[in-house]
Amino acid sequence: MKAISSALTAFCLSSTRYHRYHRRLTLPLRAASDEPTSADSDQLNNPTQAPSAEDEKDWFMDGKETARRLKIELGLMSEESAKSTDDNGDDEVSSTSSEAPSREDAMESGRKAALEFLKRLNDDDNDNSESQTTEKDQANETLETTIEQASAQDFRGNQFTLPSRKSHSLTICLVPPPSETTAWERLSDVRKKLKDPGFFRWPPHANLLYPFLEPSYVEESDKSKEEQYSEFREHLAISLTSVAAQCKPFDIDIDTFGTFGGKDRGVLWAHPKSKYSAPAADCESVEEPLIKLQTLLENHFPTCTDQRKQGSFTPHMTLSHYANITDALEAKGRVESEWESTSFHVQEIYLLQRKGDEGQFKILAKIPMGLEKDGEVKLFDEPLAFPAMPKFEEEWVYNERMTMKYRRKKNFKRRRRG
Repeated sequence: MKAISSALTAFCLSSTRYHRYHRRLTLPLRAASDEPTSADSDQLNNPTQAPSAEDEKDWFMDGKETARRLKIELGLMSEESAKSTDDNGDDEVSSTSSEAPSREDAMESGRKAALEFLKRLNDDDNDNSESQTTEKDQANETLETTIEQASAQDFRGNQFTLPSRKSHSLTICLVPPPSETTAWERLSDVRKKLKDPGFFRWPPHANLLYPFLEPSYVEESDKSKEEQYSEFREHLAISLTSVAAQCKPFDIDIDTFGTFGGKDRGVLWAHPKSKYSAPAADCESVEEPLIKLQTLLENHFPTCTDQRKQGSFTPHMTLSHYANITDALEAKGRVESEWESTSFHVQEIYLLQRKGDEGQFKILAKIPMGLEKDGEVKLFDEPLAFPAMPKFEEEWVYNERMTMKYRRKKNFKRRRRG
């Protein structure tokens, strides 16, 4: 824009000066037949009076110089050519007879230079417009390709790459199989004694990937949300099947406990220590089976890394929540004094889902360990409740949950103020 303004100003200035120059040449002729102005009278009465600075200017030469510089700036004339023209310029304006044609030539040259400049700018604008249009078209093509891939539910290699987002209503976790009634009874009894706020909503569990993924629908897709959801489930099953095929069944022993938290929060948990009951040659590893399983899951779902926030995965089954770590440590001492070592065999893990913040986590899919090549993970149309889970939330559970919720909200506000 600065260049455009400069060029237009130069051309208009030269044109204005040129016409003002001719106006001054013709003005005395008109004045001879009319009443002379004061300025004209002064000039007539004082013929030797020095001309004003305005009259000293050679407007023709200014216009010509403007055109010359503009042509050099636009690349229509080299500096050498301009110098050569300047050297011969005295011959062009040496006589009154050649002055008018030279002025006209200079003005025409300036006009052509300005027109050429504007033409070039217009061409550049068209090129830029075409370039921007091309870039926009390319961006649209890229977006359309992305949408097409998303709507086709692109799935590459072993990683789950479909459009998705993490949700706290979904988890992949370890839960004692319903057939392991002793483990269920002992874990449920201790959670009830400890007044676990999550007693109704959560089964006894150890999260492996939480929060987990739900579909992120592509509005521009040709497929309906129902179709996208169906394909999401299909490829989710493929990924889970791949994990299941790489892991063998294993055993869990629960005989140690731990805590974490601080002055505003405390959690008591049981450690599910895992091992292979009869290690095969391909199963012998320093790494525990449960940790290996969690690593495989993360490799397939690389956005779900919340279980490694502290740098490594520590399997834990939450038993209850407390106001601070001191209360959690006191509860830990009581549990350790009464606990009987508990074991169970793991042949499957679970994809769980809850509906609503107060909903209970139920089985959306069973993920069997050591799945044969012909086997596959299947998702249920409607989540299934674990048989030993309570059918409704008792009053004491609700009160504990509301107390914990209020405590967390209060702590959150205090941290924001602090």
